[in-house]
Amino acid sequence: MNRRKMLRIMAIFVLAVMMLVACSSQNGTADSFDPENQKEYGINGIYVGQNIKEAMEQLKPNKADFMDMVSRESYTVDQMASGAGEAVMGMLLVNRTQVIVKVKKGVLQSIMLGGVAKEDAEVLKTNRGLAMYANSDEMKKLYGDATGEKEVVYKGSKYMANFGIADNKVVWFRFDHL
Repeated sequence: MNRRKMLRIMAIFVLAVMMLVACSSQNGTADSFDPENQKEYGINGIYVGQNIKEAMEQLKPNKADFMDMVSRESYTVDQMASGAGEAVMGMLLVNRTQVIVKVKKGVLQSIMLGGVAKEDAEVLKTNRGLAMYANSDEMKKLYGDATGEKEVVYKGSKYMANFGIADNKVVWFRFDHL
């Protein structure tokens, strides 16, 4: 083979490896926690900053009720996706687990999860793969060091993640847009 042909083959191989590495990252997250990546702040592939309709199609809750916190008006996912509602809270039921979300102008502003039955702990995981009741060492392995002991906070310039710790286990988490 001539040198030119060999360089082309090597370049194609390097590009293929780079694409495989990029595609293998979990739900758009890097190997280490990136506080500026909005996809880090969510559960089961949904994340803060995502359109509510797209998030509901991904999460597929068994039940979802939405109400504006000010006007007390009920909203559908389609209404919110088109921008209706100033500050809408949603109560979602995923299997037996309740997920609370806050939506503003069709975009997820907050995702909260707590009070999960131990047998359902693996159903809803963070986008980094952290399950409820995981050891706090697992949280540090996935997210790195942070501030706080009972409430551990990871913060970027636009987003924040809070994890509640009791008996060295993660017992709740919340992702917010700042």
